[in-house]
Amino acid sequence: MAAEAVEKMLPVKEAPISGWWGVCRLVACATNISMIIGMYSEYLWAADWPELPQQCEYRSSLPWLDLADCFHRYTFSHAMLRGQNLTIFAFIGALVAACLTMVEHHRVRRLTQLLEARLRGDRTPAESQVAAVQRSMQCLSIYSRLMDVAFPGVLLLVPFNLERPLMHYGCTALVVASMVSGVLCYANMPLSAAAGDEDDELGQWAQRHARLRFKAWCIIALHFVLPTTAAVHHFAWLDVTGRLFGLCEVSAILSYQLFLAWFATDDFATTRRRGGLKEAASCASLVG
Repeated sequence: MAAEAVEKMLPVKEAPISGWWGVCRLVACATNISMIIGMYSEYLWAADWPELPQQCEYRSSLPWLDLADCFHRYTFSHAMLRGQNLTIFAFIGALVAACLTMVEHHRVRRLTQLLEARLRGDRTPAESQVAAVQRSMQCLSIYSRLMDVAFPGVLLLVPFNLERPLMHYGCTALVVASMVSGVLCYANMPLSAAAGDEDDELGQWAQRHARLRFKAWCIIALHFVLPTTAAVHHFAWLDVTGRLFGLCEVSAILSYQLFLAWFATDDFATTRRRGGLKEAASCASLVG
């Protein structure tokens, strides 16, 4: 009887699980953050950049591609062109993208399983809860597809660097749009309504999701600050405003890495939860 009770506690079929998912995520994010900060700091320290085109003095009348070329100084895209930075970015970026793709697919799959289990549980959920579960699953599906675009899309910035400006800005727009849309989609997922009042694994996910929402909105706000600093630099055209614009750009890049690193709480919490249930099942089999 005790074993049967424990079986009802398991919302989905158990699968092999390891805390290595969380470790992989943290190592990938820490490596990427270190690379970005290291490359950009060395770029600023060297101060080895060519003079801006003379036409930048008349930037208000320039075509958009020529105007964008006036803003490349102090940006991370410009830092990538220095020395062997493109090669370093390609090598580390490929490993990080592969790692994050795997861990995010695993995390999304686990949460999807929990949402599906809520629909087929012993208790019939309310109509509003069913709608919240279905909408959450839709948000997860969209989020997963956006990440499949964003992670490999970053690597396209290696062949399509600033020396190919049209493709570079196109790829950058695609990656930024995918990342920001993914953050918005995930943050607006009605996970609390889908979890209901039950204090189970899905409820724990909902609590962590609620704590994440403020961080998500900070990231979105930072992406609105970025064009604002670009406008300030356009009109003031000072060295300090150029550095401010570059700092905001790098901060926006780093903020997304921190957003992904936060999901390690889901990875490790899933490990603890499953470990606890397995121990309970083992004890129940001895009692039974």
